[in-house]
Amino acid sequence: MHDGHILCLLTDDAECAAIRAALGDGSYLVDLVTSRESLLGDKGGEPPADLLLMRARSGADGEFIKAIRADHGSDRFPIVFLVDPGEETLVEHCLSCGGDDFLTLPIHGAELQARIRSQLSRARAIAASRLDRDRFALAVAGSSDGIWDLTLSDDALFMSPRCAELLGRNGDDGFKRLEDWLAIIHPDDVDQFQVELRNHLEGITLSLQMECRMQHRNQTYRWFLVRGTGQRNATGKAFRIAGSLTDISERKLTDAMTGLPNRIVLYDRLNQTIVKNRRKTSANFGIILLQIDRYETMREAYGQVFCDAVQKVVSQRLVGTLRTTDTLTIMGENTMCILLDVMRDDTDLVRVSHRVRAAAEEPITLGDESVLLSLSIGMAQAQAHHQSAEDLIRDATAALNKARAEGGGQEVVFDPDMQRRARDRLRIEAELHLALKRNELLLLYQPIVDLNTGRLAGFEALVRWQHAQRGLIPPMEFIPIAEETGLIVPIGTWVVQEACRQGREWLDQEGNADLFISVNVSSRQLDGPALPEIVRQALREHRLAPEHLKLEITESAVMRDFELTMKLLKRLKEIGVGLSLDDFGTGYSSLSLLRRLPVDTLKVDRSFVTAMTADTSGVKMVEAIMQLARLFDLKVVAEGIEHEEEEKLLKDRGCEFGQGWRYGKPLTVAACLDMMREQRKSTKRIAG
Repeated sequence: MHDGHILCLLTDDAECAAIRAALGDGSYLVDLVTSRESLLGDKGGEPPADLLLMRARSGADGEFIKAIRADHGSDRFPIVFLVDPGEETLVEHCLSCGGDDFLTLPIHGAELQARIRSQLSRARAIAASRLDRDRFALAVAGSSDGIWDLTLSDDALFMSPRCAELLGRNGDDGFKRLEDWLAIIHPDDVDQFQVELRNHLEGITLSLQMECRMQHRNQTYRWFLVRGTGQRNATGKAFRIAGSLTDISERKLTDAMTGLPNRIVLYDRLNQTIVKNRRKTSANFGIILLQIDRYETMREAYGQVFCDAVQKVVSQRLVGTLRTTDTLTIMGENTMCILLDVMRDDTDLVRVSHRVRAAAEEPITLGDESVLLSLSIGMAQAQAHHQSAEDLIRDATAALNKARAEGGGQEVVFDPDMQRRARDRLRIEAELHLALKRNELLLLYQPIVDLNTGRLAGFEALVRWQHAQRGLIPPMEFIPIAEETGLIVPIGTWVVQEACRQGREWLDQEGNADLFISVNVSSRQLDGPALPEIVRQALREHRLAPEHLKLEITESAVMRDFELTMKLLKRLKEIGVGLSLDDFGTGYSSLSLLRRLPVDTLKVDRSFVTAMTADTSGVKMVEAIMQLARLFDLKVVAEGIEHEEEEKLLKDRGCEFGQGWRYGKPLTVAACLDMMREQRKSTKRIAG
């Protein structure tokens, strides 16, 4: 393989022989031509060789070189010419016409080889650079991105024609300085842009990458992805930064799955609508928030892909029910919003709500699976106090939360009381975080009696919150919030610790060897593996035997994750504590459940106790529960006993324990101690 193709334009036989001798090692392919005309006329075509070696004798040779350059350009076809000694004027003329190098006769082989290698290397480097530039230019032209380049020393900014096109600009109103660029970035984004730029220039980040809004010439804002990389000197200081500009408005403003506008569009249109209606005496627009009920259950059963497909079907159905003035947007994975830009009257929200529910709740079949959905819907009509999109969405969200709390499949229109309740809820949540640290929680104890003897058997520990300013807060006001936020886990740990401490104290004071304390266990406490160790540590710390502690678990908590809960309950049973199934009969009660659960006690819900005195069916229900208990050798505690008749009916049917206001409301520690002492005295009197 040759290192290059050399074309020799020579007419003198001696010079030809000398050239052949100098290049005769085979490194180059050498061809001899004698006609100058054969090298001309192929304008823009490929050069006939890699290099031209020619003899120059007069000014006409310079004009020939100029003609070659006109055909093949200035850097594609190197020309080296041979001249006689002393022809400095001719050399200058030929070089000015486009010659690249020269040699003075006579020929020296090593010098000729060196000159040829140098010119071929230079030509190849130029060709490679030109190829890179062509590739880059082609890539830029073929992409949708714009290119920008900022020189830091003079703040000079270059933006490619594509940048100008993306921003609706032209050459006359383009950007020359960084300040020109910053002037069109959205006011909410410009500070962050400058921070990101500075962080990269100072070497804090490896590259510049940020999404921001820029103003188009038509005065609208579009979303762009700005990317760039700095060029640094030997000390690491940036002196230049260049990068790309990508229009991401469609991706940024559109939900990828459904193709519908997203929350950014919703906020923008809603804010525009609020501004448009600000001068009117009464607003005539509103929003509807929608969520698919039991969405998490559907995902667990069928997977995320199925849920995505369902939401796409639902969104398509909703679009088909809306008026041209209504806008459906996707706010999140399972939240959609309809903006009613024009309302004829106050009933429009409900009317549209009914229509979309009817469409969405038709059966959906995807592949081999069919689902029947229901929607929870929250609505809010714009009022004078709604100054931003966030205000209106907040109120609609409160209505949606109430709809969901009512069991799903409900429609709720916002009223101001919801806002007050929501604020109260947030305040309670914030203060509940501090309640444990401030020692504001306390336990009250409700007596549990042995129905056969009438004697005290134990207590159920019930947590209360003694707020420093608000006094005693009922459990229904803070327990549901603790459940939702997860605070019930540390609260539950404290309850176990405190109940064990109090149990030890009572045993030391009264010596009642059969006394037990029942503690309610939240479903959230069963979500992880920590509960058995928490119980074991509390018993060990307070030197309490496990038979003095009972844990009450509801049926619904057991069924959240049955297999996981079973493992947890078996570990608790191994410790030796008692296990009670609370609210039995109100949930998933079955023979199979009782057969598998390692519980030793059933707690009959107060609703069954109350029903006993109303009709015979209530009595039969309790009798059935008692038979189940005997079948599985379980003890029974009846809750909510208030009257003697209820007590007698339960006792006659073999119920061992009772709990309720007939025996005492939840008591303080001191009141419980008085009760135990009074019972001890009465026992002594009877014995005496």
